[in-house]
Amino acid sequence: MVEQSQVRGAGRIRRGPVLAVLSVASFMAGLDLFIVNVAFTDIGRDFAGESMADLSWVLNGYAIVFAALLVPLGRLADRYGRKAGLLLGLTVFTLASQACAAAPSLWWLVAFRVVQAAGAAALIPTSLGLLLSERGL
Repeated sequence: MVEQSQVRGAGRIRRGPVLAVLSVASFMAGLDLFIVNVAFTDIGRDFAGESMADLSWVLNGYAIVFAALLVPLGRLADRYGRKAGLLLGLTVFTLASQACAAAPSLWWLVAFRVVQAAGAAALIPTSLGLLLSERGL
C-alpha cells in the first residue's frame, strides 16, 4: 500500500532548481539586450563594408521588437499557460541565438536578432510569472 504522505510528496516541485532555471533564463534574455553593445565594434569589423546606420539595426531591431512584444506575449502566456510560453520562448531564443552565431551577412544577423527578441519577450514575463505564481511549474 502507498501511504498518503508519499502520494502528496510525489507532486511537489523542488523550488531550488526551478528558481535557478527561471532566473538564468530571465538573466540571459535580459543580458542579450545589452551584451551586443559590448561586441558592437567587433561586429562592425566582421561586416566591414556596412554603414553605421545599417549596423545599428543589430541593436535597434532587437530593442524595438523586444519592447513591442513584451506585454502582448506575457498576456498570451497568462491566458494559454506560462509553462508553455516559457518553453516556447526558451526554444525560440536558443535557436535564434545559434542562428545569430552563424549569420552569413549583416541582414541575416538582424533578422535572427529580431527572432531572438521575440523569444526573449516571451521568456521574461513567463519566467517572472512562474516565479510569482503559487503553483509554479
